[in-house]
Amino acid sequence: MSNKDTKHIEEIRAYPNQIIDCKVLESKGIDSLNSTIYFMGVELTGGTESNKPYNECFFGELDSKDSNLGLDESKPIYHLIGEVDSSSIESTSNNRDSNNSLSTLQVFLGSNTLTLLNYSLLDSSLNIKLECSSSESKEIAEREQTQREQIQRDSNSIDSLTNTAMLHPILEDNEIKCPHNGVVKLKSNICYNIFGLES
Repeated sequence: MSNKDTKHIEEIRAYPNQIIDCKVLESKGIDSLNSTIYFMGVELTGGTESNKPYNECFFGELDSKDSNLGLDESKPIYHLIGEVDSSSIESTSNNRDSNNSLSTLQVFLGSNTLTLLNYSLLDSSLNIKLECSSSESKEIAEREQTQREQIQRDSNSIDSLTNTAMLHPILEDNEIKCPHNGVVKLKSNICYNIFGLES
C-alpha cells in the first residue's frame, strides 16, 4: 500500500465561521470517518433529533425544559441540510458534485457556527453520530444509500464489461454484423518491415 492510500486519524480543531469539506480532508490523507473534531474546545459527537414540530433535522442533547428546539442550547446543536443552501453557505461549496447526495452539517454553539460540507449521515463523518427520527432526516439517509448503491452498480457494470471484452478477443477473420445485418470488415493494424517481421 502506498503512502497515498494510507489515511491517518487526526484531532481537528475548528474555529467560528469555518467551512470544512470532508472530501478535502480525505484528499489530504485524513481519515474523515474516524477523526474527531473539536469546536470551541468541545468535541462534536452528535445527538438526537429534536421531537418538536417544525424542527426536523436539528440534533443535539434533548432538553426537558420547554425550549424552542427541544434541545439543550448550551451544548452543540446540529442542523442537517440534505442539499446545499446557496444562500447560507459561501461559494466554497460550488465545487460540489451536482449528483452528490452527501449532506451539509451546520453546527451551532452559542453564537458561533461551523459548516461541514460532504458530511455522510450513513458513515457519521468525523465521528458525529446523528440519531434520526423524522421522515425528513430518514429521507436524507435513504437518498445517500440509494446513490451509494447506484455507484456500486455502475462500478460492477464497468468491471463486467471490461472482463467480457477480455474474454472475447476479436480476430481479423471473425465475422461481425451490425444491427442492420451489414457485415463489418476487420483489418489488422500490424505493420511489417521489409524483412517480414512485425514491428
